[in-house]
Amino acid sequence: MSHFYSVYYKKLICNLFLTTLIISYSHAEDMSLTYIGQQTIPHDYRFQGTVVGGLSALDYNPDNGQFTALCDDRSKESPARFYELKLDYDAHGFDKWHITNVHFLKQPDGSNFPKPSFFGKSTVDPEALKLSPLRNSYFWTSEGHAKHSINPFIREMGLHGGYLRDFGLPKKYHVTPGKIGPRDNQAFEALTLNSDHASITVSSEGPLVQDGKAATAHKGAPVRFLHLDIKSGQPTREYVYVIEPVHKTTLPFGLLAINGVVDILALNAHEYLVIERSFSIGNGLSVRLYLADFTDATDVLSHDSLKDISYQAARKRLLLDLGTLGIEIDNIEGMSFGKILEDGRQSLLLISDDNFRSAQTTQILLFAVNEGSAKIPH
Repeated sequence: MSHFYSVYYKKLICNLFLTTLIISYSHAEDMSLTYIGQQTIPHDYRFQGTVVGGLSALDYNPDNGQFTALCDDRSKESPARFYELKLDYDAHGFDKWHITNVHFLKQPDGSNFPKPSFFGKSTVDPEALKLSPLRNSYFWTSEGHAKHSINPFIREMGLHGGYLRDFGLPKKYHVTPGKIGPRDNQAFEALTLNSDHASITVSSEGPLVQDGKAATAHKGAPVRFLHLDIKSGQPTREYVYVIEPVHKTTLPFGLLAINGVVDILALNAHEYLVIERSFSIGNGLSVRLYLADFTDATDVLSHDSLKDISYQAARKRLLLDLGTLGIEIDNIEGMSFGKILEDGRQSLLLISDDNFRSAQTTQILLFAVNEGSAKIPH
């Protein structure tokens, strides 16, 4: 281990209680959410020469009260990047937003990620981001580009985007198109910092090719939740979560229909908030939040395929169908806890990826977590 990481983890142990933003809900089954309000960032909004859009991940830093939003631009519109935001809200409403800074994701050699090639091949597809326990770095994921044999990855970077290291990745996630690894655009879409303060969990959006078929309108599909140790950067265990069927068939029949995990939040050692986002051409979008309990789930880390093994998947229950809120819902992909509201409830925010399309919007939704759930220790 390098001197940097030796010092890093000594400091982590000494200051863990005071510096870690981790939620610990001992009774997650009692959790419920109340919708407070929303804000939107206009299409094609510009900040410091970049196009603001494609916001696919969100996290909160209580040290400065700022949020970080990761952009899933493959360096096409502007170099791969993330934004810092101030969100002004309370228990009564969501007043306004401010973008305060932009940083570019760096390659190991310190350069920005290049534009996609003429044929569309890209080296990065940023999708998930969370602040490290000491709040002096970020963990983030790229989905890769499976149809061009570009592997996904999990990395750590400095607060301004500088490369620090890669996490270890099991070979089952290495791409052989159509045979092994993630399907195109269905790799590491979600990431959370765990309540043990020492590990992260990432989730694929859809099933690995060797694990079975993608979800359809008639059947769900298994996705993997991979746990990795922060200190060593290596995988430690892995569990299965079964996504629901696509919410509706396409119109006309046979077009694009997809459901998958787009973000997760650890609540305690065994339970997670999970966003499932389903889209069907002709029948639109469905976004649902689930509570998943992995207490009795089988560790499948040693299995390269799920097809011929028996396993126990996570138990789950529907927490909230966003379609019941009475507002138009866009392409939600990111989720973060925020500050404690003045009435003592915990805030929760969701953010949408507008795909840089004028027909969509960058939407930020604000919720309060109701009584029966513990607060985040600051």
